[in-house]
Amino acid sequence: MAYFPLFIQLEGCRCLVIGGGKVALRKCQALSGFGAQIFVAAKEACTELTDFASSHPSVTLFLRPAKVTDAEGMTLVICASDDEAFHKEMADYCRARRILVNTADDRENCTFFFPAIVRQEDVVIGISTGGSSPAAAKYLRQFLQNEIPEYFGSLVKRLGSFRSLVQASLPLPCQRERLFTQLLEDGIARKGALTGEFMKAKLEQAIQHARQPASNRNLQERELKR
Repeated sequence: MAYFPLFIQLEGCRCLVIGGGKVALRKCQALSGFGAQIFVAAKEACTELTDFASSHPSVTLFLRPAKVTDAEGMTLVICASDDEAFHKEMADYCRARRILVNTADDRENCTFFFPAIVRQEDVVIGISTGGSSPAAAKYLRQFLQNEIPEYFGSLVKRLGSFRSLVQASLPLPCQRERLFTQLLEDGIARKGALTGEFMKAKLEQAIQHARQPASNRNLQERELKR
């Protein structure tokens, strides 16, 4: 069964990672990029994970065996050790308390899947195969990373900074959607070089267009696309 993709805010949220190897390291690296407070419990940790925890204040490493009660107060738990029996115990504990839990290589004990992630600033693409083929998710991640223009994240951020002004200037959702669609097309055509002056000029055109009688709008629409 396919899983519904849901993007959640992890800024300041407490997340538990169980395990001290390379898989646990990758989970910590991904979570830290979204502002999570990460707690890692492992009897032993690889050098890379130890170094990562030392250089990232948001990561706390406990060099001891994990306990199911470590999950208390966590937003989500990721089991990334080689102890399958403990993973099952932790999954049962989390399910009973409605704590999101992911267990590596065991889709039956997951209440969420950790996606393959493509990211440019605030643009985030999560890829999941429902646990059926991590290799396929990795392939798609690499493919999309190569396909998305390198300027796309900064372009989207610039458009986002313009939203409040547009919302205050254009009352109808359809007017705002038309303008932002055109600005995105302009930004792609200009390879991300979308200046504030250019966007304000387009907004002024959109405002004038909105004030026109319906019979004159076709001409104004052609002007907006120039």
